[in-house]
Amino acid sequence: MKKIYVKTLLIFCFFVSNHLQAQVGIGTTAPTGALDITSTTNGVVISRVALTATNVAAPVVNPQGGLLTAGTLVWNTNTAGISPNQVIPGFYYWNGTIWISVTGASGNPWTLSGNGGTTSGTNYIGTTDAENLQLRTAATERLTVSGTTGNVVIGTPTISLDTRLEVDSGVANDGIYGHSSNVGGVLGREVNFSFGTPAQTLLGAGVYASNPTAGYTSLFGQSTGAATVAAGINFSNVWIGNYNYVENASASYNPASSYSQLNVSNNTLTGTQSALRGYSNRGVTAGNPGITSGVQGTASAQFQDAIGVMGSAFSNSAFTSAGGYFSGSTYASTNYAYAYVGGTINGGVTLRKIVGIGSVSEIIPTETHGRITLTCPESPEYWYQDYGTVQIVNGRATITLDDILADIIVVDDENPIRVICTPVGMPYFNGITILSQTKNSVEILELNGGNHSGKLQYQLVAKPKTNYGEGRFPQAPGPAYLKADKEPMAAKAQNQPNDGRRIYRWPTDQEVYKYNPEDLVAIGDVIPSGIHAGKVKLGNGKYGEGLPAQKPKN
Repeated sequence: MKKIYVKTLLIFCFFVSNHLQAQVGIGTTAPTGALDITSTTNGVVISRVALTATNVAAPVVNPQGGLLTAGTLVWNTNTAGISPNQVIPGFYYWNGTIWISVTGASGNPWTLSGNGGTTSGTNYIGTTDAENLQLRTAATERLTVSGTTGNVVIGTPTISLDTRLEVDSGVANDGIYGHSSNVGGVLGREVNFSFGTPAQTLLGAGVYASNPTAGYTSLFGQSTGAATVAAGINFSNVWIGNYNYVENASASYNPASSYSQLNVSNNTLTGTQSALRGYSNRGVTAGNPGITSGVQGTASAQFQDAIGVMGSAFSNSAFTSAGGYFSGSTYASTNYAYAYVGGTINGGVTLRKIVGIGSVSEIIPTETHGRITLTCPESPEYWYQDYGTVQIVNGRATITLDDILADIIVVDDENPIRVICTPVGMPYFNGITILSQTKNSVEILELNGGNHSGKLQYQLVAKPKTNYGEGRFPQAPGPAYLKADKEPMAAKAQNQPNDGRRIYRWPTDQEVYKYNPEDLVAIGDVIPSGIHAGKVKLGNGKYGEGLPAQKPKN
């Protein structure tokens, strides 16, 4: 038996020594490489070691001493290390500096042409640790997924903490562009959601945006540069084109359900610059089933004052301003009327509650005479009227004016009190003359030595202090679209109250009664009067030229 082993060993040594001169073949006599192992039933088992980290060569060593040779291949049996130097079981080779995984974490790498036989939920592209995942082109980061939050950013290396998906388009690109030749380019589907009081429930939304974080908005649209289309467009052929709903339970803030602001920075633009414009077009269909309304305001309030439409205007004193302007016309403008309400005219020197074309009238629905119109009298200048009864004794009487009336009129030689008297039950009364008058009283005497005693009914006409100095037939404003500097000369009245004369104006309500209008409005309201009139209240002592998108901090 020993002789057989010795003989076999000699033959093997001869065989090996012969092949070591060039190539080594195991299981083959014709090796095709430096080492050729041929078997139909067995594989090659590489050294099995327990690595501790990709940047640590140990426990593998160079048997010749010195550094570990680049290209050394091992099978790691250990899971160890801290990212990014973590190792897991699998093949690794030493590149001269660190261990490089040959097959990836799962042992099945994704190939350039894709993989087959994958299982959703089991196979994936990604990481097993909490490190960010990056996609790059030209070595430049294009997309990053946060390893801790899962937030995704495109076009920026900075991951947002509060946004699930953020796209930075740079200067010349769209952030997100959706397009479809059939349906909407962007589609969002939601489960049922409710809002408002009483609650309204919707089955879903084409685009759904929600934000609970301070300083962020749910939806923002912008058109800049060479853009020629509105930043936001809503269209519907079934119901409301745009629906805004605000639930406000705050005792200190007054937000609006809809807010629009227009900033104009040039001094040559003509026409009407409107922050909010409504246009209702019924078209040419014949019939009169309803009413076409450009803007409709409705206020419904329990235990609170209610105003359907409120308008305020603030302007330099050199210009006309009015809280409201209303006009009505036929298409051909053959019948045209307009009215300014609550404003200053003639360069801001005179005040008008209503001024316009046509008469001021009252409508009374009577049962027996139909719906009738009563019209106010008009005069070339402003007057107060008062009526009363006075006793005349032996042909003399004194009419005493109401103290309130006496305080708000002007009485002098140019503006006397006019008195018209009618005797009651005195058929032979001779008439009266005015002996004297002050702003408090008028002394009258019966003519022709008459000495009747009885009752006189009188009418007083007195000059108001309001707009005193304006004069007769003052200049009237034209339609709002006709600016004063564009008016034809033929429209200029002889009386121009803005020629520098002094016209009486009552002090403001807050000046008389000593209060600050700012204290009576909530944050978010426009300050109605005072030194900050026209500005938005953003807090106590804080003001803005408009309402900001973000809720002010008081």
